[in-house]
Amino acid sequence: MPTHQSLPAIWRLDKFTAVVYRLGERGGAYMTGLKNLINEAHRRSLWQVLGVYLVASWLVFQVVQTLTEGLGLPDWVPPLALVLLLIGLPIVVATAFVQEGGPATSSKAVVPVDETEDAEGATSETAGGRHVADQVQTPGPAPADATQLATHHRLFTWRNAILGGVLAFALLGILTAGYMATRSLGIGPAATLVARGVIDERQPILLADFESTDSLLARAATEAFRVDLSQSSVVRLVESGFLAGALERMDRQPGGGIDVDLATEVALREGIQAVIAGEIVRAGGSYILSARLISPADGASLLSQRETAADSTEIIAAIDALSNRIRERVGESLVSIRGNPPLERVTTPDLEALRKYSQAIRAIELEGDEARGISLLEEAVALDTAFAMAYRKLGVVLANRGEQRAREIDAFTSAYRHRDRLTERERYVTIGSYYSMARPDLPKAMAAYENALVLDPSETAALNNLGIAYQSLRDFMRAEEYFLRAAQADSLTALFSVNVVTNRISQGDLEGARIRMQSAAARWPDNPFVDMVDGNLAVAEGRYEEARASYETARSKESGSPARQVAVERRLASIDAIEGKLRAARARQAAALELDRARGLAAEYLIDVAWGTRLSGALGVDTESALDEIAAALEQYPLEDLDPLDRPYADLALAFAAVGRPVEAERMLDALEAEVAPEFRVDRFLDWPLLARGVIALERGQYEAAIEHLRGLTVGLCMMCGVFELAQAYDLAGQADSAIVAYERYAGTPWSGSWRTDPFALALTLERLGQIHDERREWAKASGYYARFVDLWKDADPELQPRVRAAQRRLDEIFALQG
Repeated sequence: MPTHQSLPAIWRLDKFTAVVYRLGERGGAYMTGLKNLINEAHRRSLWQVLGVYLVASWLVFQVVQTLTEGLGLPDWVPPLALVLLLIGLPIVVATAFVQEGGPATSSKAVVPVDETEDAEGATSETAGGRHVADQVQTPGPAPADATQLATHHRLFTWRNAILGGVLAFALLGILTAGYMATRSLGIGPAATLVARGVIDERQPILLADFESTDSLLARAATEAFRVDLSQSSVVRLVESGFLAGALERMDRQPGGGIDVDLATEVALREGIQAVIAGEIVRAGGSYILSARLISPADGASLLSQRETAADSTEIIAAIDALSNRIRERVGESLVSIRGNPPLERVTTPDLEALRKYSQAIRAIELEGDEARGISLLEEAVALDTAFAMAYRKLGVVLANRGEQRAREIDAFTSAYRHRDRLTERERYVTIGSYYSMARPDLPKAMAAYENALVLDPSETAALNNLGIAYQSLRDFMRAEEYFLRAAQADSLTALFSVNVVTNRISQGDLEGARIRMQSAAARWPDNPFVDMVDGNLAVAEGRYEEARASYETARSKESGSPARQVAVERRLASIDAIEGKLRAARARQAAALELDRARGLAAEYLIDVAWGTRLSGALGVDTESALDEIAAALEQYPLEDLDPLDRPYADLALAFAAVGRPVEAERMLDALEAEVAPEFRVDRFLDWPLLARGVIALERGQYEAAIEHLRGLTVGLCMMCGVFELAQAYDLAGQADSAIVAYERYAGTPWSGSWRTDPFALALTLERLGQIHDERREWAKASGYYARFVDLWKDADPELQPRVRAAQRRLDEIFALQG
């Protein structure tokens, strides 16, 4: 027996065989029903029988289609069933005509048969047990039409018709079971390559570039074929990072084309079991597409498939059909193949635009190269200005980067504007993206994503974004459910797996997060996004040196991306600030500012300056210099020169409030409300204006108002934003118990965005908790928090060391008291 078997396929075969077996077990009951059906048929007219047959045929065909989809039966089963039903139609009509009685039945003649049926389908028996019919005796031989009538009565009986149909469908079942068995067991022409042991399931296969006299068409077809095969649960294509390494070892430059000869050589060197080679040949106005699976060892063709496209508009559909046939012959379940959305469901009539889109998806989701992905998406929408799905993806990438808010909203709005040209599934995904990212409205967004999943339960964008929506609602168990489903539906994309990591951090399941992170790092060793999330996890756990290493690794993998450089500098500055190393943090901030200036992103420059100002205010260090810096930045980049959606009013308001300038902070929020529509003032991370209002009220000594504002921050991905400020408000309002709860919540809750909030809050939280428990003479708790504070700031800058020494001194005194 072959060793390479697909367990799901065998399970479906067993399930199908079990159904057939149960049908056989109930044969006696069915025969009784069959007799009743024959008797009933005798009582019906020709038109009644015809109507019943047509209805029954429709029901039978629906059952066959359902079994085909549910059990993964071959595509030829429904057409063959339809042929059998069509063959049965004239037989049923003829039987009904004969049994009802046509013109020939008017002859009164002896019918010389041993057994006939009366009008009710019953028979009379002689004493000897022999069946005879009532007869009308006439002298002389029977006429010719009587003989013909007797023949018809023997042939066209309801018993024969129904038994013939049952036997025909039983034969179809046996044929299907035989096909499934030979396919799964590796026997005969239907056997899959996996079942025969020719290749191993999920072993990498190298895709060579399609060959064609039209190089543009060849590139588009290659990318489309790559995207379609990436959805397979059996076929796993060699990843770009692995291929690049192989080419470097061959002293070849990555990035060029991979023809069949080069692909074969790479496969031989790297032990890859098979190469897929494709070709497009133009024949008149049509196109012939072929694909072969080649053994690199001897060049033998393991399988070959071909499809024809009537014209260029049908090429994508032909590629989809071709890839499905390849996947089927390799050994993938037909259920799995049918469950994957075909490429043409990304709606665009422009093949080159689709090629750009496919390359962008690969760059973003598999390689982590967002800059290249954005560029490709912009090229796609330039080719097809109504390419809604490309606009949507562009908006998603910009939103994930947290840059250029106006550009992000414009992309989502363009997608939403062109939603009517989309398929129903795409339309729901686009609506959901618009209401979850451009103008946040979680109920509308979640309803749209749920509708998309009704149409396609494996729609990864809907699954992933529903997970993010539940994260925003702080329902982390539901969020994980959707992230895991997305990762299962698309195991090639890193995003879904690392979202599981971030969600487990938020649940407090740090061990589970580490396990998933290790798996992701092994699965996508060349993806810088994975390293960034690994760094976020390390920050959440307080492993700051490891976090620095992960961030630097991410930078090295995409050294040519200024956006990645800025993201790394911001995170490294955050780590320095968390540890009280303000000079190092400001140096990192300066590097980020230079990159912002080089990219021409004035809004990002102002946001980074506001971060430094807010940090100085939070720690009470060098606030005057921070104010001078923010004033200089606003003079260099006046807010009036920016799109209102890009003006970082909330960031500036938080910065001014932190350094004791509530009037300027209030002015920023007033401008925000005057210039930006309410639906665009917040994003999926948090209601930033509400946070700023709370901080301003806190600065003005309006503690009850601050508490009211800050307690309203219950929705958003920034789950710990405002918690420290709320604790301060309770503390200053004299509500000590509530303050302790809020402080301890912050100190004891790791989350994936710790690098965002810890610079302003972690050390101050630990220090204040030590003081509060000290005042309450709760020595154990006080010493624990003092110790954590001292350890965190042990290498802090000199201006912060007096606070460290005070905490250490008090810690020594507590130990002496307990001693």
